[in-house]
Amino acid sequence: MAFYQHEPKTNLMTTTTTKQFVFHVDLDAFFAAVEIRENPSLKGKPVMVGGEKETKRGVVTTCNYEARKYGVRSGMSAKEAIELCPEIICIPRGNYSLYRQVSDNIMDILNSYTEQFRRASIDEAYLNLTEAVVKKWHGYPIPLAQEIKKEIYEEERITCSIGIGPNTTIAKIATSRNKPDGITYVTPKAIRKFLAPLPVKAISGIGPKTAERLKKKHQITTIGQIIALGTEFEMIRKFGRLGSFFYRVISGKGRTIIEPKSSYGAKSISKGRTFYGELFDGEPLTVEQVLPKLITQVYERTVKKRFRYKTITLDVRFQRTFQNVSRSKSFLTANDDFERLRETTFELLNDIQKDFEGEVIRKVAVRVSNLQHEDPLQKPLSEFFTNAS
Repeated sequence: MAFYQHEPKTNLMTTTTTKQFVFHVDLDAFFAAVEIRENPSLKGKPVMVGGEKETKRGVVTTCNYEARKYGVRSGMSAKEAIELCPEIICIPRGNYSLYRQVSDNIMDILNSYTEQFRRASIDEAYLNLTEAVVKKWHGYPIPLAQEIKKEIYEEERITCSIGIGPNTTIAKIATSRNKPDGITYVTPKAIRKFLAPLPVKAISGIGPKTAERLKKKHQITTIGQIIALGTEFEMIRKFGRLGSFFYRVISGKGRTIIEPKSSYGAKSISKGRTFYGELFDGEPLTVEQVLPKLITQVYERTVKKRFRYKTITLDVRFQRTFQNVSRSKSFLTANDDFERLRETTFELLNDIQKDFEGEVIRKVAVRVSNLQHEDPLQKPLSEFFTNAS
């Protein structure tokens, strides 16, 4: 088997230090998936976010795979979508603050695997996990992809599809081949065989207009027809500059170094929540009530990954001004002390509340960073206290 889909039972590849393992993670029908998670009665039914059912006005922002079976697609008018699938459930006003919150939490999970992480959009990310695949999984990336999928689902109840390849271009194309909830791994040797049957527009950067021009002018519809031209010279002679681009793609040449778009890419573990407007026992939910669960979730994820932290950060966003404020505290040595995490987080909250007296908080996030891997032979500090009791 030259490339793998879903969960291969055999390992047919060998690895060297020159091979790169780039992962593309795509959250499946993300907005619709969050809405279905919040309202389980929608599960198994065609759902679209965007557009009014009664007026048939608006545009489909996204839809789940049950709706896609009827031909409904993102960007389609609500009128056309309803005509294709009269029983479709419309959610006209999506909960975009919730989508962002869930996305942030998932991106933090991905961020904890490597510093070579880049968030491409609210529902997509790239990771270069070569070091982890080689050291922990002996050059076989599927188990790591399964681990990532499992952690995302356990934390947020959202499925994702993962494409793995030697660069970002192949990884992204691979993701789309096995959706939803799939894994596709393309080895360097299998690139041409994998690409050959695919339409030209499967290549990122080749839009509908370019694909149509290739069809009309050159009768080219599949990547295999381009591969058949053979050399880079022949491709350039036929397509000009585009030929050089095609040759790079089918030769497995492309971006492998994943640079974060911002400081978000620094390795960290965090958990956040927008809670303004929610009630608890009939009273407005407060930041003091929300924090303990977030602290516990961050701590459990840190211990699970056998990390110790040196820096604790508390991020808040105010309701009135939407201003974001952060406070951090760093320690000389890395530790995994839960009580220190809890106490420090509330100290940081007190500092913010003193400096911004009267401001109501709408969102809060706890983050640990400057992470260090534990010595596998050394027990977490928390275990000593457990044993002592």
